[in-house]
Amino acid sequence: MTIYKNLGSDDSSTTRTNLHEQIPITGTIISGTYGTFPSESNIKYFSSGDHIDVYDYPYASSSANFIFSMTAGQSADTTGTAATTQLALKNNIYRLFAQQYVGYDVDQNVVPFNVSGVLNPANTWDPDKVSNCVFIDFSRVLMKDEIQKGTFEITIGQDVYATPFLVTETFTDSYVVATNPATYRSNSPMGDYAFLATTADAATYASAGTAPTETNYGLVFYQAGLVVLFNDSNVFGINELVSGVSTGPQDAAVSSSINDIVNGVRNRIQNVQFNNTTELNSTFYYCRLTHREFNYSSNPSYVSGGQIVVKNVPQDPPVTYITSVGLYSADNELLAVGKLSEPLRKDKLNEFTLRMRLDY
Repeated sequence: MTIYKNLGSDDSSTTRTNLHEQIPITGTIISGTYGTFPSESNIKYFSSGDHIDVYDYPYASSSANFIFSMTAGQSADTTGTAATTQLALKNNIYRLFAQQYVGYDVDQNVVPFNVSGVLNPANTWDPDKVSNCVFIDFSRVLMKDEIQKGTFEITIGQDVYATPFLVTETFTDSYVVATNPATYRSNSPMGDYAFLATTADAATYASAGTAPTETNYGLVFYQAGLVVLFNDSNVFGINELVSGVSTGPQDAAVSSSINDIVNGVRNRIQNVQFNNTTELNSTFYYCRLTHREFNYSSNPSYVSGGQIVVKNVPQDPPVTYITSVGLYSADNELLAVGKLSEPLRKDKLNEFTLRMRLDY
């Protein structure tokens, strides 16, 4: 028998739980494992030449999983002594990311990336503009709902192209787990973000319970899954690209193609790791069975020859065995069904509260 009972406002509650999974990405996957750099079979190039995609396995295989995209951008007023290559495309890419992640000023001009983040409390824009950026956009499958704050690390080689890992540096946002946890910022159109700092600087910030006010290294946007590497000071190796020819960082950003720029950085990535976040929302419904309820069934099989089949003695009170609970909408549409692990005996001498959990 199906018996309906209305649930009141006191019969439900909601919770939110964040589940985290550690994501390690080794540099051997990013470059060199599946062929000869820069033409590995897990690196997908496009005829437009505006970005590359990195997979964990040769991308033509059905087993391949997309990891991240890489591209490079440059502000429109950057100057250099070298001949220009894809300059208009680099300007458009820079503008695309800047308008989405930094925003517009009061005159509706796109505000460039700058070492102090985005809009400051004085409602003015920091003048320390970053002209050259490399963008790493992580797969949503990898980062889930967001990158967990304080867990992002990227280790990049600082030496020459041929042997990039003789000297390495790790950049991290781990200072956000200091005594003052609100060290990330929330004034970007794309959500929360934090500065990248070296591990030594991050330890100093964490110990002091403070956060940096600017960075020469880059930003990590948690909900968007985007990492912006600043390369005006050539921290990430733009000045020596696939060819191994050393030039000034600004000239290299102008004269080199986007593919060469991102490959020059990709060749230097030794390790990336972070925790992703899956936000699990749950609603608990408390189905209360009082001693007077759910003790009888109108199911035809419940009675045989005028006798309740689950009773041994005719004088015994009615008894039922509850096997499942359904949740219905206001117009009686079945929304969810919960099955008990074993039938639950119910008669007028006992009461139960069945808790149903609905995750979404």
